[in-house]
Amino acid sequence: MSVLVTGFNGKVGIEVARKMNERNLSFTCAVRNVQKAQRMYGGEFSFVTLDFSDPATFGAALEGIDQVFLMYPPGDQIKFHQFLKVIKEKGVQHIVYLSVKDVQYLPFIHHFKNEKLLKRLGIPYTFIRAGYFMQNLHDFLGREIREKNRIFVPAGKGKTSFVDTRDLAEVAIHAFQHPEEFRNTSHVITGEKAFDFYEVAEIMTAVLGERIVYANPSFKEFKSYMVNKGEKEEFVNVVIGIHFPTKLGLAKGVTEDFEKISKSKPIALEKYVKDYKQKWLPDEEGHEQ
Repeated sequence: MSVLVTGFNGKVGIEVARKMNERNLSFTCAVRNVQKAQRMYGGEFSFVTLDFSDPATFGAALEGIDQVFLMYPPGDQIKFHQFLKVIKEKGVQHIVYLSVKDVQYLPFIHHFKNEKLLKRLGIPYTFIRAGYFMQNLHDFLGREIREKNRIFVPAGKGKTSFVDTRDLAEVAIHAFQHPEEFRNTSHVITGEKAFDFYEVAEIMTAVLGERIVYANPSFKEFKSYMVNKGEKEEFVNVVIGIHFPTKLGLAKGVTEDFEKISKSKPIALEKYVKDYKQKWLPDEEGHEQ
């Protein structure tokens, strides 16, 4: 078994790679800039060049690959459909695709179309339909939490089913190790409990020892603030879109899929905050970590 891990620089791909390493499995990480990745990680991982906007990189990246951890990449001029054609030409036997929870009700997002493309491709697939990443709290929400002690996102009072990306990676590993069991299946992966962002702020306050509040801005307030800060309007609109179902009360569903697959409990939100607490706290010299 040889796996190509795409999305290595994202919140899930890196966790898939780490778990593959832990289990001494055969894999290669796909990145746009191999030299930069090697400088950052040394010999910890093996890298190959893959740029989803450049079909010239597709063939070499997939040479000798049996299975692919596939994520839809950010960026312009993505040649995703062409990449899938090369996957088939190269004889890849299994694709584990990171999708999103409730994708079947979200025809306006890439994952809706991509799942259909993958089904038509004729290669065995596994869809991991993920809940809301806990890691968003130290990624695009992190700066406001660090600098202003507030969660600033337009999600209203709705609850959302958080999931730790380490659990998503665990499911991917199970799928790679047991491809027949996971052949042409979909799995909705969430934590045990859904939270609204007021509750998230309370948990973070308790763990960090710093008072964190949830600002609950309107869509208009959020967009105006973020664009004035210099964020690209396209990115801001994506963030609004992600949180729109939460505000409508449509994102609170939880499943037991992770426990059924892994035979263990999903990572709790409190543990995530403890594990990553230095992402929000300054170090002893007052610098952000």
